[in-house]
Amino acid sequence: MIEPEELRALSIRIIKSGELGRSRTYAAILEYLVECAVNNSTPKEVAIAIDVLGRGPDFDVGKDSIVRVHIYHLRGKLATYFARHGVNEKYCIDIPKGQYLLVTKENVSQDEPVIEQAQLSVTGRQLQRRSYTPWLAGFALIMLLLNFFNNNAEQPAAALINPYADQVLWQPLLDDELPVLILIGDYYIMGEMDATGNVSRMVREFDINSSQELRAMQEIGKNASYMNLDLGYTPTSTPTALLQVLRIFGGDTNRVSIKMMSDFTTEDLVGRHVIYLGYLSGMQKLNDLMFAASGLAIGITYDELINLNDNLVYTNSSGLSVGENSFRDYGMLSTFPAPGGNQFVFLAGMRDEGLINLAEEVTDLTKLKVLNDSVTENGSAKPGQAFEALYEVLGFDNTNFDAKLVYSQALDTTVLWEARLIGEF
Repeated sequence: MIEPEELRALSIRIIKSGELGRSRTYAAILEYLVECAVNNSTPKEVAIAIDVLGRGPDFDVGKDSIVRVHIYHLRGKLATYFARHGVNEKYCIDIPKGQYLLVTKENVSQDEPVIEQAQLSVTGRQLQRRSYTPWLAGFALIMLLLNFFNNNAEQPAAALINPYADQVLWQPLLDDELPVLILIGDYYIMGEMDATGNVSRMVREFDINSSQELRAMQEIGKNASYMNLDLGYTPTSTPTALLQVLRIFGGDTNRVSIKMMSDFTTEDLVGRHVIYLGYLSGMQKLNDLMFAASGLAIGITYDELINLNDNLVYTNSSGLSVGENSFRDYGMLSTFPAPGGNQFVFLAGMRDEGLINLAEEVTDLTKLKVLNDSVTENGSAKPGQAFEALYEVLGFDNTNFDAKLVYSQALDTTVLWEARLIGEF
């Protein structure tokens, strides 16, 4: 049986190897399980969610799989460590499937015959489990393959650390291996035909966002003069904002895919992290989801937001009220976890200046500190936290002079998901 201090030392070596990934979450879970083992206690799923992952006391294991997802990936990361770095370790540790209890056994060298023995937990208790001989054979094969690639492309552990992994906004997206979908707010453009059947001009209708919606309107006798041209456009600020957001993932952009909102379906929200990037007016069906639990509301137009708590109105000026060639714009951020554990991040500007500056504010590590301090208690970030924020941008003659956080508020996800908005899409 491994001694407590030896187990702690082993966990430190695993963490320092860099195999647990970009953030501290997997390290925190491992340290928690180690202390539970040392204290001879069996951790529960809800305890891990509350004590390690920052979930509230109302955490429902039946609706939120975040703990199971993290344990699944931690199990694989432990196996990778022992395959790449831990060949000479005296002990191996593992997390049996369906459990949250660390188990340990003596590490068997590849050159020694495997002797089947009873599996013991780190506290010395025997577990009733099936033979691990086939597992060890597969383990050895994985070890050989990983060592081959490791010898040809070894990277220092420090290179694996992502500086955004400790930021409250981006931590949930960097804590696991879920794919990330970036939805770009685009606009469907139709052609308007004249009396001779020729297209006389291009038209944008806010309630028609795809060729399918145009066809549905025409089937009920509306918009007969419009023709589908399979055209669309995105705001000029989108490429700049997209480049800023992609910085978050460093060299891990293989997880990221990009899709236009005009091609969006409800299924896109399941089993992946979702980032919206575009104008407030380009969110289409996501608009209801973003504002379901919000303290803000759309005003008369998408150039206006109303603070529901004090009726303060935030209005894009576009040079109309601040002064000639000057402008005031706004960018809104909203983020919250879905019941399945994936995270939504909405980055929406009223116009180009708001979107570009919002993307800069949430991807600049120095500026992110302002957001962290505003939305966390005592400066302590909680993974999967739900909150929203609004940034004001002032500028003159296409030059931005100032961007500042003017509003932030925690979101009640209970209100959001009980509204059953997903079913209304």
